[in-house]
Amino acid sequence: MRDVFRRQAEHFEALGSPVYARLAERLALDPSPVEPILGDDDAWDAPLRLFGAVHYLVLSEAAPDALSGRWEDFAAALVAHQDALRRRVATQGVQTNEVQRCTFVLPALLAAAAETRLPLELLELGPSAGLNLLADRYRYRYANGPWGPEDARLELVVEERGGRVPAGLLAEELVVRRRRGIDLAPVDSTTRDGYLLLRSFLWPGLDQRLERLEAAAATLRELPERPELIRGDFVRSLPALLDERPADALTVVFETFSAIFLPAETAAELERALDTAGADGRPLAWVSVVHGGDDPTHGDFELELRIWPGPARLAARVDPHGNWLDWRL
Repeated sequence: MRDVFRRQAEHFEALGSPVYARLAERLALDPSPVEPILGDDDAWDAPLRLFGAVHYLVLSEAAPDALSGRWEDFAAALVAHQDALRRRVATQGVQTNEVQRCTFVLPALLAAAAETRLPLELLELGPSAGLNLLADRYRYRYANGPWGPEDARLELVVEERGGRVPAGLLAEELVVRRRRGIDLAPVDSTTRDGYLLLRSFLWPGLDQRLERLEAAAATLRELPERPELIRGDFVRSLPALLDERPADALTVVFETFSAIFLPAETAAELERALDTAGADGRPLAWVSVVHGGDDPTHGDFELELRIWPGPARLAARVDPHGNWLDWRL
């Protein structure tokens, strides 16, 4: 458990959450204060679930001072709310919906639409609240120009390292006919509890991520037709949904940071399901984040685009949070 908190402390510090970094460093030295809550749970995401549970107490005003930055306030909350924290850590997985990742999803969708000249039907794996299913509803600023509605509530900016998204691609339009997603525990961000859940997994200090969440959630609330979020295991549910896909639109199955955590056998099952569907002749595309290392939370990441019957192609090298990209198509 010490090593898990030590690694996360470094991660918190590197990504701009000094409060979490200090608390995780303290727990790396002595994890005994959280042992009654975590037990023998030393999974890599245990600190994320723990801090998310404490943050939820703060946001719901059950323990408003728990993340003041003072160890004494944090430790007191652990004792006072031990039972509630134990239940939440055991049952509530990490739920993030980082819309900044749309900065690399959007050009991949534009590339797929430009190649096929078809309207799109989006199907996201692990969509959380479905905010990335609204990629075409946001405004973007790339080096070669903007894209998206001028009156969008959310504008996303990305650093382009090396390859830039081509101006010709940014001149393309998207017609999105349907938006669906499959998640084990989809979140309704239009409710108070759902919104607080998403906020609870945003680390203190990451103010820009909070601003993006607020703007994206407001965009969702204003839509006349919201994305359809299907509760289930996306590997098991996907084949039936692909069986019913239309022949007059390009179904784009995509994910931004969910398939990367699948065990090897399950990932192979997902690949077989896509290959089987792609062989039936109806339009199908796949957009996915790929990682070649052993630790799925760190390192270099690539964005893969495949449009059947063609092979998978490297679309971009990307930052996992969508802060930079190196476009390759």
